[in-house]
Amino acid sequence: MAFVSSGSEYDFIIVGGGTAGNAIAGRLAENPTVRILVVEAGIPNPDQIEQITTPSKAFTLRGSKYDWSYKTTMIKRDDYERVEKPNTRGKALGGSSCANYFTWIPGSKPTFDDWEAFGGRDWNWDSCVEYLRKCATYHDDEKLYPAELSKIGTGGPVQISHADLVPEMKPFRDALTEAWVSKGQPLSEDIYSGEMKGLTHCVDTIHQGERQGSFLYLKDKPNVTILYGVHSKKLLIDPATRICSGVTVISESFGHEISVYASREVILSQGVFETPKLLMLSGVGPAAELAKHGITPIVESPHVGQHLLDHPIVPFVLEVKDGYSLDNHILRPGPLNDKALSTYQKDKTGPASSGFLELVGFPRIDERLEKYPAYREAKAANGGLDPFGPAGQPHFELDFVSLFSTAFQWHYPMPEKGSYMTVIVDLLRPLSEGEVTLNSSNAQIQPNINLNFFGNDLDILAMREGVRWTYDLLTKGAGFKDIVVSEYPWKMPLHSDDDMDRAVLDRSQTGFRE
Repeated sequence: MAFVSSGSEYDFIIVGGGTAGNAIAGRLAENPTVRILVVEAGIPNPDQIEQITTPSKAFTLRGSKYDWSYKTTMIKRDDYERVEKPNTRGKALGGSSCANYFTWIPGSKPTFDDWEAFGGRDWNWDSCVEYLRKCATYHDDEKLYPAELSKIGTGGPVQISHADLVPEMKPFRDALTEAWVSKGQPLSEDIYSGEMKGLTHCVDTIHQGERQGSFLYLKDKPNVTILYGVHSKKLLIDPATRICSGVTVISESFGHEISVYASREVILSQGVFETPKLLMLSGVGPAAELAKHGITPIVESPHVGQHLLDHPIVPFVLEVKDGYSLDNHILRPGPLNDKALSTYQKDKTGPASSGFLELVGFPRIDERLEKYPAYREAKAANGGLDPFGPAGQPHFELDFVSLFSTAFQWHYPMPEKGSYMTVIVDLLRPLSEGEVTLNSSNAQIQPNINLNFFGNDLDILAMREGVRWTYDLLTKGAGFKDIVVSEYPWKMPLHSDDDMDRAVLDRSQTGFRE
């Protein structure tokens, strides 16, 4: 824990030094006259941790000391329930920007426009896009992409660039592109102007071979103090005025408590799980939930911890012909691995500098969904609008990872030989909602997290058809079909709706999107 004495006062306190919290702190710190405290549970120096900064090591962060490793109810249905650990969230200054898989994807214009109903007139794409672009600086050092894409990063501290096109992966990229086009799907490099569709070369939070994260917002900010290695215990809220003046924190290592205060604002930014937990511990939340733990309500707010939305994914693995993956370069000892490591140590280039995700697809599968009465009925009940993308948003994000990804296939043993690809089918706008509730009044105990994936049967139908669509692309699409050897560890039951529904429930995971 950094030395901060109990009773210290700052202008602003940011509770949570993650992806959003650091951005807020950095922007506030542009005024040199204000003093800012960032409260963070993890380490303060992720830029000095090789496991975090080296792109090829990203998959090893799952379950590490830099991971909150939440125990999570993934699915809770009458006919099926599954609880798993770990659910990865970054535990370091920078939060999940230190533990994610790098992709820089803005979202669709109509999704931002939906915010207007909740946040007011200025919460829409046209008003927000400037700030999306302001937070980063875009690089295309090899001049491979249209010059107008420089608009996506206009001077912010996070350095982003198109994924390094590793020469070893050119056959993979070429085969995938051929298959995509053969299925009548478009190619697009500009998914950053509000419309997301087609196959695109991914932009990453990687520059010059190293991870970029929101910790960069705090670099060279002398008016920012970082209080790290602490758990937030309680927001200090006056019961009469309901004004929050500070926060009490507990040292993770020593159990020492201190309270710190803000003369202007306390800004809560602890992520989707810890934020509702702290609010409820502080007396803000559903009265019945607070009563369970003997917490006196200060603000009764029934929505705290409710309406949790996360992206379910179904990952699967295909064995491909040798020469079409990076398994031997990254996962197994040998001459290719030795070369990859030495190249990275020399100049931060080569396969070890890659996030392994070079191409990302955004399809809609209306024609498949329309075959099913349950979908047509849901669409009719939604005023004739597609429930998964009512304004033309893509149904799925498809990630094509050029090796066996242990982070998404941790249930299965890593193959000892052969070449593989991992495919992630990500349902972008699920209908099912989960919740976060208290597990204890002890701030050092994680909350109950119920993602409630597939609580709505329609999500199962959509995911099932998304997986089938992706299999069709890869096993029947021109070019790629010729390099697929087999499935791993076993075949997907594509020809049975019932078996596919069960496979979706069995194989699904969180997409770990920030």
